[in-house]
Amino acid sequence: MLYELDVYRGDLEHPNAPGNKWHKLQHHLNSAKQQNASVIATFGGPFSNHLHAFGTTLRNMPYKAVAIVRGELQPRLTPTLRDMVVAGVELWPSSRADYRLGMESDVVGEINKRYANVYWIPEGGGGEAGALGCRDWAKCLCELDSRYDAWVVSSGTGTTAAGLLSYPDIPDLHVFSALKGEPAQRDVILNLANRLSTDSILRDRLDKKLFFHSDCHEGGYAKHSSELLAFMQEFAHTNTSVELDPVYTCKSMRALVRAMESGTWPYRRTLFIHTGGLQGWRGYSKDTNPYPCR
Repeated sequence: MLYELDVYRGDLEHPNAPGNKWHKLQHHLNSAKQQNASVIATFGGPFSNHLHAFGTTLRNMPYKAVAIVRGELQPRLTPTLRDMVVAGVELWPSSRADYRLGMESDVVGEINKRYANVYWIPEGGGGEAGALGCRDWAKCLCELDSRYDAWVVSSGTGTTAAGLLSYPDIPDLHVFSALKGEPAQRDVILNLANRLSTDSILRDRLDKKLFFHSDCHEGGYAKHSSELLAFMQEFAHTNTSVELDPVYTCKSMRALVRAMESGTWPYRRTLFIHTGGLQGWRGYSKDTNPYPCR
C-alpha cells in the first residue's frame, strides 16, 4: 500500500503553550474566571511541559500561579523550573509519596490554608475541562481536512486522546502511550470520552474508533532505547523541518513508521498530531538530543 502521512504541527500553534497544552488549559482558565479565583495551582514534574505552559500562559494574567513540583527542589533548578520562576510562579516541592496523594496531599492542604479561593488544575491539564479543550481542537482539525482515514496521537494522561475521541466526526483514533504498563488507560480514555458525549449513538461507536497501543514506551516514561535513539537521529536528518519531542511524539512516530514499513498499517491517509513538548529536550544530554539548537 502507498501511504500518505501528514503531520499537524501543533507544536507551532501557540507561543506560550504549544501543542495540546493551550487546548487543555483554556477551559480550566475559563472555569477559574467563573469561580472568581485569585490563585490557580497545578501539579507536575521538574521537566513538565504542562508546568512550563502553565507558567508562561499565566505570566500575563491576573492570577497568582502556584505549582506543586514532584520531588524535592534541588539548589539548581531545571531549565523548565527556572522559566517558571522568571514567569512569577511560586514553586512548592513535594515528596514523591505525598505527591501521589494528589488533592489529598499535605502540600495541597497547606496551599489551601495559605490562599483563599484556589482553582486547581489536575496534573497535565487533565480532567473534563482539559478534555473539552481537546474536543474543540478536534473540531478545528476536522474543519481543516476531513478526509483522513485515521488520526495518530501520543498519550500521557490520556486527556488529549479522550477529547479528540469525543468529537463525533473524527476517523479512527490510534493512541500511542508513552507509559509502561498502562494498558488499562484505554478504559480511562474511553470513559472520559463517554462522559463528554451527549449522543448515545456516538457513545456506542467510540469503542470501535479507539485503538490503544501500550507497547511503544521504549523502556518506560521518558526513557530511550538504542533503537529509538537511532530512529530519532535518522528522522532529524531526513525531516529537517519537523522536530519530535523526547517523551511522546518520538515514540509514537517510530511505532507508526515501523507499522508502515512492515505493511501492517491499515490506512492509506493518516494524520499525525504533534502535541508539542520540545522544551523537554533541555532535560537530556547533548549526545541524546538530535536537535542541537534545543
